[in-house]
Amino acid sequence: MMASKRRRSTQGGVAILFYATMLIFVVGCVGLAVDVGTIYMIKSRLSSAADAAALAAGRSVNLTNTVAQATINAGNTASQFFAANFPSGYFNSMGTPTVTPNLTQEADENGNPSGVVDIRVDASVAAPTYFMNIFNVHSVTIAATGTASRRGLVMMLVLDQSSSMGNGPGSSCEAMKASAQNFITLFSPFDQIGLITFDITAHLLDPPTDPISTVSTNIGNINCGANTNTISALELAYQQIKNTGKPLALNTIVLFTDGSPNGITANFPARAAVDSRYGPSLNSPDGSRGTVGPAPPAQTLPNSCDDVGPSSYSTNNHAICVNMPAVCTVSGDTIFGTIAQWGNQNSWGADTFGIANPTDTQSASIPASCNYQSALTADGRTVRQFVAYIPDNDSYGNNLHGVPATGTGPTVAGGMVTRDTWLFQTNNICSLDASVSPSCKNTGDSWGSYPGVGTGSNFFTSGPYSGFFRPDQPNSIVAAAMNGTMSEAFRIRSDTTYHPVIHTIYLTGNSLDSVDREFLPIVANAAQITALPYDPQYNSTLPPVNLYANPAYQTSQETGKYLVTADKNALTGLFAQLASEVLRLSR
Repeated sequence: MMASKRRRSTQGGVAILFYATMLIFVVGCVGLAVDVGTIYMIKSRLSSAADAAALAAGRSVNLTNTVAQATINAGNTASQFFAANFPSGYFNSMGTPTVTPNLTQEADENGNPSGVVDIRVDASVAAPTYFMNIFNVHSVTIAATGTASRRGLVMMLVLDQSSSMGNGPGSSCEAMKASAQNFITLFSPFDQIGLITFDITAHLLDPPTDPISTVSTNIGNINCGANTNTISALELAYQQIKNTGKPLALNTIVLFTDGSPNGITANFPARAAVDSRYGPSLNSPDGSRGTVGPAPPAQTLPNSCDDVGPSSYSTNNHAICVNMPAVCTVSGDTIFGTIAQWGNQNSWGADTFGIANPTDTQSASIPASCNYQSALTADGRTVRQFVAYIPDNDSYGNNLHGVPATGTGPTVAGGMVTRDTWLFQTNNICSLDASVSPSCKNTGDSWGSYPGVGTGSNFFTSGPYSGFFRPDQPNSIVAAAMNGTMSEAFRIRSDTTYHPVIHTIYLTGNSLDSVDREFLPIVANAAQITALPYDPQYNSTLPPVNLYANPAYQTSQETGKYLVTADKNALTGLFAQLASEVLRLSR
């Protein structure tokens, strides 16, 4: 009996000890649950605050001029929004939360900054503990991270309003205007869009600070006419991007054109020496008028050198004026402005034109040593008398002989992609698609394959200006302008501060200009040369067919989109396709 009582007493003691032990464990679990719940609540609020801070910091990034200032602004904005979403002492959190924003630029596949800025906000705070104090754990540090991406858009829309675009209902000019107006409606009011149009002069109609509604109105007021000074237009667009001063934005130029550039802006040497060139002349030449190639039968060429003949690129009815008298008196003087072909890429001495203002804020200038008044009364055709030659570089520093080659192709010579030896109005190809109009176009070829055409070269081959581009031959002006435009684009894309990207849209169906497979892909720095609407591989309903690698592709520069059509009615779709690309990149 006594043993049984002792056994029950012992069992009771063990139970009390067991219950006491369990109570400590249960209380510990309850305490841990309370502490974990507190930590969870603080963590959840901290994460939300960090996300809000990152988004707010992202919105402030493009409001500055430098990465350093952007980082400061982002930090201040992040701290303000974090404080608004995570009050001091929230759930008895201890001390002041730490908020650290970090900005990094994403890179493209070639390792170049894409312009997308990633914002990361790291936040941390000390959460109190209650029951865990028993184990000498008085607080727990909680961390959270918020991220966002930001890409602002600064875009210059550069539109060709040359005469080949036509005017009036049904014209390519009207199609371009409608497509461009629709294009800019696809962007938000927070995006900055400017407008430049160009003929022989580049016109800044809207800086990117203007409202998009104003840009749309000015697009609608475009009238097409005159020549194609693409180089000055691109330069004007580039200066606007730099003037806007947002290196972290998606700085973009969208170039629309329907043909080859034919304007060159330079300090042209004044012609103060007697040489032989195409007329018209201002004075009777000293000597007889020679001919280049066989003159057409039953045609007598006058000795006055005033006849430049019709602007036909297929008939050799032009001749060189031998010993053309000089019209300037000082050989060291220069003429500043823009010269252009008059019309068609003529290789026989058809009219050239100038001197014109490069932009609305740049005035052409003629030295007093050149009596230019007679040239003005001749509609600028006699500019070929005053300009000695086209220099190797234009007034913007562009190489008028092309850009460095990184591959091979039909226009690669001497390590350059160049049109120095290119004859445009030859090598006819015709579309297999009956809907393409006009159905046939020239693509050009080496002038060496056509030795009996014109002078046989884009350069003076003898006389005081031997080795320089001729200013008296439209084909030469187009060749130099094409080289200069590629060089201008190369120089713009070389800017490592603003990282401009150039997109191009090419309408091939206008006028008599030759089409070109490489020119606009090189301007855009597209990786591949794709088929033209006249190539048998082309199909407007399928993705572009790659013919060969871009021989001037630069892996260290931004890559733009190149879109092409022969149908003016397809422009709205191409502009919309380009908008999708830009909007995707500016997420």
